[in-house]
Amino acid sequence: MTHIPDQDILISAPDEAFHEIAPSTLIYGAAGTRRAAALAGVKTSGQAYADWTQVELFRTVDVFFRHGIRHLIMPMLGPSQFEEATPEYHKYLWRWFVEGLSGENALAHYQNAGWQVRIICSQFIPNVQRAGQRLIENTPSGSSHTLWCYVVPEYHQPWEWLLQGVSQSKATNRSEAMLALYGEEISSAEIYIGTGKPQMSSLQLPPLLVNGPLQCYWSQRPGYSLDQRQLRAILYDYAYLRKTWKKDKSGRAEQALAERDLWERGNVLGLGIRKGPSWHPPPFED
Repeated sequence: MTHIPDQDILISAPDEAFHEIAPSTLIYGAAGTRRAAALAGVKTSGQAYADWTQVELFRTVDVFFRHGIRHLIMPMLGPSQFEEATPEYHKYLWRWFVEGLSGENALAHYQNAGWQVRIICSQFIPNVQRAGQRLIENTPSGSSHTLWCYVVPEYHQPWEWLLQGVSQSKATNRSEAMLALYGEEISSAEIYIGTGKPQMSSLQLPPLLVNGPLQCYWSQRPGYSLDQRQLRAILYDYAYLRKTWKKDKSGRAEQALAERDLWERGNVLGLGIRKGPSWHPPPFED
């Protein structure tokens, strides 16, 4: 069995200690930015909300990159946001997304941090084509860290973008198709970190980016709230606790007899309760 280091010691180690265990590609699907703003005392509409969210986004992205993530995939806007009738939020949604990611303040931050930033499939989305091109022209190419921003107005569109990219490029394999969609080949995502309800859709998983096991984690803290300690705990779990597969499984099943109650308790991950307008896992019971 692979040696498992002490969790408390590793979580207190320098950032570089995680570079060896962090996957190259990770998907971070943060949600609930308005709830996070409300909890922070920030008005959840208007430019103050957009500015505060941008600061939180940059802070969180930096945490991932400091710990060795090479490609950070971030689903940001999906069909549910575009279907909202919330005054002002719906009106300014596209503007906040474009200016927040490709405005002068954002570009200056990327240059200073040395990040390459891209909008996934921006060539197929009229509302962000110019923003996508601006990011290509004004963020460091060949950077060791790339932030991939993902917006999906309708759930069926990622499949249309994939088919369009394959048709235009005449791609015959995954690598060629990936070049057509992303402009470069990206390693398969190995970790997904979501917020709130455990769920998946074409918004959370961009085309071609999952080509093997995807270890999934969900936080109940809304917005861009993942901090260093949480990320380190996830990376530790991913690297040491979830790798249970053995080539020779002789006697493995029988070990369950020693912890029968644990395996027969019948826990169902994903069951929850309503807390006001939101879903939440039930309170922990010993």
